[in-house]
Amino acid sequence: MDGRETKKAKIRVTVKNRIQLIIVLLIIIAGIAFHFTFSKRIYRPIEVCYAPDGVNITEKKIVGGYWGGSSGIMMDDGSVILGGLDFSDRKGIKDEQTGNSLKDVSFLKSSNGWNFSKFRPNINNLSESISACGDPTIIKLPEGGYRIYFTDGEKGCHSDAPLMSAYSKDGYSYSFEGELTGNPGINLKAVDFTVLYEKNARKYYIYTRAENFDEVDVLETTDGRHISKRCKIKIPFSLQFSIIDQGDHYVAYGGHVPSDKNELDSDLRYPVKATSRDGLNWERAQDQPNGPWTGNKTYCNTYAVLKLSDGYYFY
Repeated sequence: MDGRETKKAKIRVTVKNRIQLIIVLLIIIAGIAFHFTFSKRIYRPIEVCYAPDGVNITEKKIVGGYWGGSSGIMMDDGSVILGGLDFSDRKGIKDEQTGNSLKDVSFLKSSNGWNFSKFRPNINNLSESISACGDPTIIKLPEGGYRIYFTDGEKGCHSDAPLMSAYSKDGYSYSFEGELTGNPGINLKAVDFTVLYEKNARKYYIYTRAENFDEVDVLETTDGRHISKRCKIKIPFSLQFSIIDQGDHYVAYGGHVPSDKNELDSDLRYPVKATSRDGLNWERAQDQPNGPWTGNKTYCNTYAVLKLSDGYYFY
């Protein structure tokens, strides 16, 4: 091989190396961009907005690290529990008897609604390990006790995720109940859901994502486990939302209905208040929440809105 051929070979190697380097850099950049986008949409700091009257928000504070959208409940012992997805700590909660786990879930506990710490409830009777896809949602049952709903990401995610549940007497130690059942032909899949026990109809309504931003699908069940009907309703807010029982009516707080999918990030949302007497027909309230988001996009989330003794807390 003469000098010219040697020089050409070196050039070919150099060009090849540069192309390989560019490809590697593009893959790294794409990975960083995906991680940033995914983190921005899935993870968020847990913030609390405080409104003494449920309308005029006077305080806002970060109370927890980044994790997925949360649900919330006030326990019989006065504690505030937030549940969410946490992919930074994928251990979740473990069944010590079987060794199986409900993975990717995380829980925070507070005695005052402001100061939170992580804790892990107990679970048993898990026949297999499950990676939760939908946020864990805990509700109080009318006859006493608690039920936690979640979706099984091992068998699909988002619209394909089966809805599952576990029962607890005290809200801290749960027994796995398996997948929900339903009448023939009913779609039992759910994601991004809110659960209400409507005391007048004596039914549970499980609200889950629909095709349009201003709609939700509602799964109806009398026992909380067997779905008898699935229907679609219009709502003046968007998922995810929280419902508070005010005695003779219900108040829901949800996000504003976005104009396109790019507005779904929690940083671009603000609370919308609506009322209903039956949990199915919702009307936008006259008095709408107002607070610290004016002009700077620091809005308040509605994944979990709780009415405590001194006011309303938005998480």
